[in-house]
Amino acid sequence: MSINAEFLKKEAEMKALSIRKTSMIRYKFIVLSGKGGVGKSIVTANLGLAFSKLGFKGKIGILDADIHGPSIPRYLGYENAEVLTDGEKLYPVETKYGIKLMSASFFLKDKELPIIWRGPLKIKLIRDMITSTEWGNLDLLLIDTPPGTGDEIQGIVEYISKITGAVVVTIPSDVSLHVVKRAVSFLKTVNVPLKGIIENMSFVRCNDGSVKRPFGEGGAKVEKELGEKIIARIPMNPLLSNPIDDTNNPYEYDNLNNNEVAISFMEAAKKLIESQSGV
Repeated sequence: MSINAEFLKKEAEMKALSIRKTSMIRYKFIVLSGKGGVGKSIVTANLGLAFSKLGFKGKIGILDADIHGPSIPRYLGYENAEVLTDGEKLYPVETKYGIKLMSASFFLKDKELPIIWRGPLKIKLIRDMITSTEWGNLDLLLIDTPPGTGDEIQGIVEYISKITGAVVVTIPSDVSLHVVKRAVSFLKTVNVPLKGIIENMSFVRCNDGSVKRPFGEGGAKVEKELGEKIIARIPMNPLLSNPIDDTNNPYEYDNLNNNEVAISFMEAAKKLIESQSGV
């Protein structure tokens, strides 16, 4: 057998294994953005916290596949955690939030250095994480993807069985409409349904209760031109700029400590599950 034939055979075996393993997970959402700098990873982490509180605690996983800047472990306080291995099997980090976490950052010796890899190497790392991670009993998986709509995301889509849908993260700037259009077009190409758009950094809540929108009304343009509803408008808030811990975790409270950000993410998580009612 030629080297090329052996490679293709191995690739097919890995893909079949990955699809078989992920087929047992009921809900699978990819989180993407058409560009970097919109807070996509922090949105993914907060969706995970919201889903955990909604009843998925201990049965939700986050795959941090944003290898250009895998920041979710740091945000959740697990930057220095170590992944347990058994041969080719990888076991996700079990967090105190009831979220199982697997991230590219766990495999980086120096987390401050950029990853300067060619496309095939990046895709291989992502696919290896998908194929080798032993999630255990999981009902919901969030996959935080790299910014843009490149080969890495296509690789993710090919290796996940029947993705439930996608969440597109954007900000309300004037250029956001074009970025979201590209993301929506990409999702149609790969046959992944769009389940919702989350507008991050949507507004600032002033002390008198009034609202300021420093980035404009880009979200309204998205809804008007694309006919797609924004399922959450996330305000600027310290919760999104600092790692979460026991002192600033509103999800620990029954009333979410009246935190506007946490309330918005809880509503978004509910809408994502409700979009699957009867499916």
